[in-house]
Amino acid sequence: MKQWRKPAVALFAGLLSVLAIFPAQAASREKITSVNLTVTSEMSVGEDRDLAEIEIETRSDKYTVDDYEILNEGFEWEETDVPRIMVTLTAADNYYFSLRSSDVHLDGATYVKAVRQSGMDSTVLLITMDLPSMASRLGELEQVSLDEYGNASWSQAEGAGYYEVCVIRNATIVGGTQTVEGTSLNVGNLMTVPSNYTVKVRPVNKSDWNIKGRWVKSDSVYIDGIRAKEFKENGGVAAGQWLQDAQGWWFRNSDGSYTTENWQLVGGKWYYFDANGYMKANQWILTNGLYYYVGQDGAMLTDTYVPGTQYYVDSTGKWVE
Repeated sequence: MKQWRKPAVALFAGLLSVLAIFPAQAASREKITSVNLTVTSEMSVGEDRDLAEIEIETRSDKYTVDDYEILNEGFEWEETDVPRIMVTLTAADNYYFSLRSSDVHLDGATYVKAVRQSGMDSTVLLITMDLPSMASRLGELEQVSLDEYGNASWSQAEGAGYYEVCVIRNATIVGGTQTVEGTSLNVGNLMTVPSNYTVKVRPVNKSDWNIKGRWVKSDSVYIDGIRAKEFKENGGVAAGQWLQDAQGWWFRNSDGSYTTENWQLVGGKWYYFDANGYMKANQWILTNGLYYYVGQDGAMLTDTYVPGTQYYVDSTGKWVE
């Protein structure tokens, strides 16, 4: 019997030593008690549902982001969509997940649920999250400009229904904040003092006015005393101006534009401008099948005979046969 007892004791001791290894290894594994993820998504309404538009980052070395997938059905994002994704996290060697839903912290997304994948000994965690709704998304302004005529304009921002505009004289906001629907605004009425001016604009979400983008500023424009006086006397609109170059006369409007291939009323008189914007003079102008005559100064003749001819134009300037 002793002969069998010793081997039995040795075997029992061996088993104890082997079993002792596993608790030691298990004890060496560390718990992951919290997860922190930063989610960036740049999807747009009408675009394909592409994972490339989603980026997920973590600063932890206890786990890695191995995969993620879009759970929404369909091929393109619609304005009514709330993007939902599932993210796969894998624990690093000698780590395992042991946490509650309140231990999952997301920046840029809303937590839905977390599931430890079966058969993986809690080393794989599947987190489902919602990204900002497509309706709540708001793009950034790419540029804002201001010219010497008081015209402020800016690029359109995706998801914006309105824009907030402020005029800045030196470092002081004048006139408060204006809200407009379009992508331009004449602010000459706030530029009646000679000084340097800029405008700053930010988009406002069309579905939720509490969602606003960042302010974007224009370059500075200097308004001299002459232009400031024009703004003041003309209710904020700079007067147009006749200009002449080697090609002839043309009229620059208050917004800097000029008329081409059309008539324009300037100072109570009608003038016709050609395809390049130059004023026509001493010639007949055919418009909609009717003839009109512009004199030496370019103004349309009315109620008179065309000089040197027997042709008469009536009170509207039309040639009377």
